Amino acid sequence: MKDKIFLVLFVLVLLIVACSPSPEAIQEAIAQTQAAEVTNNNTPEPTFTFTLEPTFTSTATNTFTPTLTQTLTSTPDTRVITIDSKELMLTKEDLPPEAKYYLPNSGWISPHHNSEIISGWGVEEGAKYLEETGRIDGWWVYYRRGTSTVRAPEQIYQNIIQYKTAEGAYFTFSNYSFDTNNPDFSLFNTDVDVGDASTVYVWKEMQSNGENRIEYIIETQYRNYMSIIGGTGWEKEFDLDYVIRIAEIAMEKIKSAPLGNW
Repeated sequence: MKDKIFLVLFVLVLLIVACSPSPEAIQEAIAQTQAAEVTNNNTPEPTFTFTLEPTFTSTATNTFTPTLTQTLTSTPDTRVITIDSKELMLTKEDLPPEAKYYLPNSGWISPHHNSEIISGWGVEEGAKYLEETGRIDGWWVYYRRGTSTVRAPEQIYQNIIQYKTAEGAYFTFSNYSFDTNNPDFSLFNTDVDVGDASTVYVWKEMQSNGENRIEYIIETQYRNYMSIIGGTGWEKEFDLDYVIRIAEIAMEKIKSAPLGNW
């Protein structure tokens, strides 16, 4: 009987030992648990990237239209025309061919250097003008009409001037306008769209035959250049539109010049 009881107990012990994990398995489970805790403790907090979204303006029930606000910035174009003013002056080939304009002789064209500004305006006034404007050089030319069979000014005039900067040219346009030094001219029109800025002046005088002699002057600034165009003749023979046409031809020639920096 005792032998049977002992045998039963022995079998039970074997069953318990067989069902229990081995010491190696227990150690491995402990090690995995500790590693998991270390991993969880060392995991960094998640980072978030925020993307700004457009605001929405309701235009109808359950309908939304995105409203995007965009700020544009631009860098001012400070380039200038470095070509000499003589190269950009009107030639007879630039003028309307039907009027057959020509240059009568060498006395109808000339450079207008800064030294002549000093001698013509006086040292103090001339030096002040040159310093304020940064004038580099200039030219002037007159062309005479070669036929009387077309409606056109008897003479076309241009004074073209180069400055160091666009600011200097515009300062001249604003502070040394044509009528400042020519009191016989009066402001006629400021709505002519030629260049960056333009103004029209007019002189008119009745002659002994009862008809008017007239002259239109269009003063234009573009970048660092000034172009002054004049048309003179009998009032019945041409109008302002013809002079504007010449001013536009002159301006297109200036605008076609390449840009650079000093």
